Amino acid sequence: MDSRIWEETFKISSQSVNPRGVLGLFGLLNLLQETAWQHAERVGFGTDQMQKDKLYWVVTRQYAEMSQWPKYGETIRIRTWIRPPSGAFVLRGFKVVNSKNEVIGQCAMSFLALEQGSGRILPAQNLRPWQDLVSEESLILEPEKIPVQGQYEKLAEFAVRNSDLDINQHVNNAKYAQWILDSIPFDLHKTLKLNSYSVNFLTETLLGDTVEIEKSLSDSSQNEERGSTAYRGVRISDGKNLFTARLNWEKR
Repeated sequence: MDSRIWEETFKISSQSVNPRGVLGLFGLLNLLQETAWQHAERVGFGTDQMQKDKLYWVVTRQYAEMSQWPKYGETIRIRTWIRPPSGAFVLRGFKVVNSKNEVIGQCAMSFLALEQGSGRILPAQNLRPWQDLVSEESLILEPEKIPVQGQYEKLAEFAVRNSDLDINQHVNNAKYAQWILDSIPFDLHKTLKLNSYSVNFLTETLLGDTVEIEKSLSDSSQNEERGSTAYRGVRISDGKNLFTARLNWEKR
């Protein structure tokens, strides 16, 4: 396999489906993350090498959309590639392919490289000779900037636990989506179909933080057939906005 385009195969397990028996958003994000992780290992950005280089990657934005959510027991393939870096940022693309070789989902993520200890942003183009690592395959999606401003209402709050942390001792990227999903009334999970998920990560979230999940008061009416709802996470101790997110949905 050409290491510039990496592919992993997954059978949808009982641990990754939601109460409807299909792959859920939290499960999808974990599979995307695992695919990116395996690709990074092959192209010299694995954990051991990053430790030696005294740097780590952080996701700054992510946008994923799904036209079809695979069911329990189905097999999917996730393909990923890295685009040439632009300034400090690196973009990664994904395609989700079902057993019929149909593209049922896509995702785009942007990353920054930070220096361990100081957290200083490092220019991505200077980190590696990129010509043998990147692919010219296009990115159809582009991670959007989600505004923080506006009026929001509190839905829930979550204390960061040991199990929320990743290998860099920051909150795992997929956990933010899980907090949002856990804040939404279960009746809406049964009546709405998620089409896309966007998130902007604004500040690192660490063990000991308590995060308030808030929903925008200017989101679309729940009576419409389609809509978009914005969320944000606020650290209670200092009032800092940790992330913004948007879910685009339609009624079943």
